[in-house]
Amino acid sequence: MIESVKIQNFRCFSELEVHGLRAINIIVGENASGKSAFLESVYLSSGAFPQAVFQFRVARQLGYPLELRPDSASYWGLWEDLFHGYDLSKPISIEAVGPGASRTLRISRSLESSQTISIGAQQIPLQAFAPVIFDWTRGDSEPVHVTPRIKDKALILEGGPHEYFPISFSGPHIPDTPQDNAIRFSELSKDGKIQPVIDALREEFPFLRTLSIEINSGAPTVFAEVQGQSHKLPVGLISDGVNKLLSLLIIIRSNPNGIVLIDQIEDGFYFKKMLSTWKVIHKFAKENGTQIFATTHSQECLTALLPVLEANEQDFALLRASRSDDSIRFSVSNGRRFASALSEEFELR
Repeated sequence: MIESVKIQNFRCFSELEVHGLRAINIIVGENASGKSAFLESVYLSSGAFPQAVFQFRVARQLGYPLELRPDSASYWGLWEDLFHGYDLSKPISIEAVGPGASRTLRISRSLESSQTISIGAQQIPLQAFAPVIFDWTRGDSEPVHVTPRIKDKALILEGGPHEYFPISFSGPHIPDTPQDNAIRFSELSKDGKIQPVIDALREEFPFLRTLSIEINSGAPTVFAEVQGQSHKLPVGLISDGVNKLLSLLIIIRSNPNGIVLIDQIEDGFYFKKMLSTWKVIHKFAKENGTQIFATTHSQECLTALLPVLEANEQDFALLRASRSDDSIRFSVSNGRRFASALSEEFELR
């Protein structure tokens, strides 16, 4: 479990330190206060996969795929928005600290003074085209160095990838595909671990009978037998809320002793379902040793959490992001203070 995070020169953070993290961390704050950037920092720190940056581009609706050209402007256009103030001279540092699980990511511009780009059989020297380097370290483990380069108008990764922690990122703009859910469902089923997911989903939605993997237009998809229906239906066709809860439960179950990041956790859920949804998410997180970071803009979502929070104060923390001019800070409240604020109907968003 991560207990603290220290960030320097990443996205909107010139410097940020957050302490007192718990098993389930709820992040609130106004728009442009750094909530999504904080999730991104945790994700990047967890494993050597720079291609996650492109997943962030999709989530932020910046456009993808990209057209890569063998020049420095095209190359640095991939990475420059990671650096605070677009200042490439200052390296990025993200340090996540926990008992037996600390790791650090450093993203910097290489000291190389030149690079050769291959286009077919032609070698093109590009002076002063120093590549970006991702360096991950964890405890006494050997550091992992990854250097992304452009070759034949494609991005290749020299070194890595290497996963330090099982981690998954979910949000309204980076939804899991039906195939993603089907693959995870199948892996859990083969290991005999899928039944709790099925039981929890049926408890929330009693009209569901059974879940199974079927082929839909040539692709594996999770189908459900529905009361009153003679034909099984793809879960995504039944309800967005059913599909999202299934996806979250599968992700949590698939990341034991890992981390699940959820942007806008309330998205897709009917407000009267939020209490029972919080109960099952907390239960699954506890049973699987999974740490959760979730953002929300919904007061109904927070209010629904109160009964779960009051019974499990030690498992929760509230992270409240705020911006003042160009400075961003996160204040952290433990579960007791969080519950007290909710019961007093304070505005927390």
